Amino acid sequence: MERRTLIIGAVAGGIGLLEYAFTNRWMDGMRDPAGLSVKAYEQYGSRAALMAITPNDQFYVTSKGGTPTIDRNKWELKFDGLVEHAFSISYQDLLKLPRIEKVYTLECISDPIDGTAISNARWTGTPLKPLLERAKPSAKATHAALYAADGFSTGHTLERLWNEENFIAYQMNGEDLPPVHGYPVRLFIPGKFGMKQPKWVTRIELLDRHYLGYWESRGWSDECERWAHARFTDLKDGAKISGRNFDFAGYAIGNLDGIRSVEISFDDGKTWKPTAIFSNPSPIVWTFWKYTWVNPRRGKYRIRVRAIDGKGRIEGPGPTSTYPDGATGQAVISVTVV
Repeated sequence: MERRTLIIGAVAGGIGLLEYAFTNRWMDGMRDPAGLSVKAYEQYGSRAALMAITPNDQFYVTSKGGTPTIDRNKWELKFDGLVEHAFSISYQDLLKLPRIEKVYTLECISDPIDGTAISNARWTGTPLKPLLERAKPSAKATHAALYAADGFSTGHTLERLWNEENFIAYQMNGEDLPPVHGYPVRLFIPGKFGMKQPKWVTRIELLDRHYLGYWESRGWSDECERWAHARFTDLKDGAKISGRNFDFAGYAIGNLDGIRSVEISFDDGKTWKPTAIFSNPSPIVWTFWKYTWVNPRRGKYRIRVRAIDGKGRIEGPGPTSTYPDGATGQAVISVTVV
């Protein structure tokens, strides 16, 4: 069964329910990214973003429908299509491959500005590239279709699949993948929104043509690149603050180009000031920033934050809809200094 509702809970001391109309997408998540407080992680310095791990039971969930029941002893991942060596690998044989551990921040394309469908976990698995090398794609292969046990599918260029960052995961925060997060195995293609990174993956078919998957054929983005964006944490819209100095904090994330800088504006975007990035460990992990507002005058302020990616592209004011390319636009909060 497919759903049309985004369900959000755990709102600042109470339970809230918000609904967003999507195009046949369902997801649930927390009001904040696992209650993220960037300020709480400042003590870890440059490693802060790596330490901000979302517990498995608080990690956002998105799927096209229900969760399939899979026996890992019968599960296998097949590589076929335009390859010289079609093969399948079992779960037990996958565990014997070189083991890697990566902290990786995942986000859904349906996440609105200041939404909840972004979470960070420590994943254990094995690189995808050696398995592709074993399959030996033919000279005609230019694309791939990825299939999952729930009937989901998506497509990638073969060039994108060769990226060193791509990996197959079978553990999440030191435990076997929970069923809703892809048990027994899911595939990660960092730099993309979650839509391009299937859970319950069962097959990778090499093709000589472009492939439109489940959501792409319904109008969602085929490129699905995650836009560079910055967000506030620790402070809500409409807050009242006082004191001589006030500290702002938040995160930024983008694609594999990474985050170069984050800027903040106290006059609704007319002028901008650089923030201090104190944890930026990898393009595939959220970046943490902070800014100390010194001696703010009393009054009402409309405050914006924006990200600048590794290629110098500046996050625009927006906002745009989540459909079809993912929401873009700067996070904005109204604050009263009393």
